[in-house]
Amino acid sequence: MAASCTPPLLGKRISQSSPNLRSSRRTLSIDRKSSGANEINMLRSIQSIHSRRQFLLRSSAFSLAGLFPLRLSAQLARSGELLEDDPQLAIIPRDTSLKFNPDGRPRAFAGNTIICHLPQQSRFRDAVAALGDALRSSSFAGKLAVLPSDSYHVTILGGLNNQDRTRYGWPSDLPINAPIAECNRIIGERIARFRMHSELPIRFCVDKEKTVAPQRASGLQLIPADAKEELKLHVLRDRMAAEVFRYRAADHETFGFHVSLAYQMSSFTVDERRYYQSELVRHLSSIIAAAPVIELGVPEFCTFEDMYRFEICTLLRT
Repeated sequence: MAASCTPPLLGKRISQSSPNLRSSRRTLSIDRKSSGANEINMLRSIQSIHSRRQFLLRSSAFSLAGLFPLRLSAQLARSGELLEDDPQLAIIPRDTSLKFNPDGRPRAFAGNTIICHLPQQSRFRDAVAALGDALRSSSFAGKLAVLPSDSYHVTILGGLNNQDRTRYGWPSDLPINAPIAECNRIIGERIARFRMHSELPIRFCVDKEKTVAPQRASGLQLIPADAKEELKLHVLRDRMAAEVFRYRAADHETFGFHVSLAYQMSSFTVDERRYYQSELVRHLSSIIAAAPVIELGVPEFCTFEDMYRFEICTLLRT
């Protein structure tokens, strides 16, 4: 660039008359090349460090994502704030008040249902029971109605109950004041004639995000294991509602599958809520490790007097 800006004659005279200047120029040129090489090496070094750092960050992110999705991590980070700010969490649902006394003792709540008990003698049930034991031994256990572990189940389709017939729904062909024992008998006869026409087992996964989302203490939220399972359950529930129970509950389409471990009877303090969340997260990893996919057997037609025991009357026929 300097030569093109200098008149040729002047440049020639300078070159001929100044050997020291030519030497200085060569030295300067060498220095510039050396400086440029150093800068390139420095840039390459920085890029290498940046690449290694990005690799480590991405590796860490992928490792964490295997345990909890990024959305879940953000959700957990915000859970304390959300729990503290949501006034709805302090309201005890009517359903809970119908099933339990304020001190957590069960009320009479007779009825029937279609459920799958958790498989006995399984690592999954043991892991779920460990979470139930942690709630039972917690400092806020007096604010919970903790269920016995042998009652743990997944509801496939809720049936009738004796407490709030108009709210929960009632069969179109049964008198609204029919004794619950008579209702159990009639529904049981229809179940005996019903055929599932569904493949077994019924497969679920724990919905991690919904389970740890700010909510009242309850248990595990589940989702069908895949689209095939979702369709199978949708068809089965629709058929039982129409052919067996002959009514459709208000939450039929929005019903969320779950495993109840406890009912919350009074509001938590902020510290209690945070501790509950931490216990939930701590046990969740072992529960999911025990059964990434939960496999349940033939659905059971059960009757109950309260929420502590579900008596198996018959199994659905395949």
